[in-house]
Amino acid sequence: MEAVYIILAFVITSILFPIYIKIMRRYKLGQYIRKEGPDLHNYKTGTPTAGGILFVIISTIFGIIMRAPLVLILSLALFGIVGFIDDFASIKKKDALGLRAYQKFLLQVLFSIFIISFTDVKPIFGKEVSGFTFYLFWVFVIVGASNAVNLTDGLDGLAGWVWVTSILPMAFLLKDKFSLLVVATVLSFLLFNTRPASIFMGDTGSLALGAFLATFALYYNAETQLAFSSSIFIVETLSVILQVGSYKLFRRRIFKMSPIHHHFELIGWKEEKIVGVFSAINLVIAVSYMILSW
Repeated sequence: MEAVYIILAFVITSILFPIYIKIMRRYKLGQYIRKEGPDLHNYKTGTPTAGGILFVIISTIFGIIMRAPLVLILSLALFGIVGFIDDFASIKKKDALGLRAYQKFLLQVLFSIFIISFTDVKPIFGKEVSGFTFYLFWVFVIVGASNAVNLTDGLDGLAGWVWVTSILPMAFLLKDKFSLLVVATVLSFLLFNTRPASIFMGDTGSLALGAFLATFALYYNAETQLAFSSSIFIVETLSVILQVGSYKLFRRRIFKMSPIHHHFELIGWKEEKIVGVFSAINLVIAVSYMILSW
């Protein structure tokens, strides 16, 4: 029956996206590109955004029907809400910046604590830990993963494809059907997000997918697998940290622009090449660990 749900979720989401895109275009509810972003992206201004709302809602509904683990459903729904508030604020203000950083961070921390409260304290990397350490570690991971996917969402299809290559090996290894259903809805989104994208997932999608990825590892006690399955997300985040740190300390930039996908874009790589190479690297590392752990 789960296979039927997965196929049905894919079909429904694929049907709804053209309708959603048409409505967003009619009312001119589109993405505002960051002023500090590369000039190559100016043509993307006005592209319908917050597309994540569809795969978050469809996945949540089917998750309830399938009686999927509550923490996984909550991670999608709650972080999807944070992202939607941010996207709505951005559209309303007609600016790339929606919520203030501290507002978004506070909501992410509070929702992470709430999600973690539905799980028992488990060992971390095989070592017993206190309840405080458990909460502190997983709040850091969930918020970090959520923001990492958000940072990676800068090129058509990049965040979506890297996320798919991150979660699929874990889903197959742990035989989790609900995560495969979420993958199906994200793949339907990617049908319309491939360059030139007809729609962006927005923070609604990126924050939800990042939180789901981390919560999946939390639920299955798979933090080591998560680290190997999220290599590109980790590199993207580190590139921002290194860039900001280097500039503040030495007034020098390590990359032409961060996150690092923009660096490769500015040295001449096409978006399709960056998406393909990053996704392939992420998949190879994730699958390699999966094979070794069997």
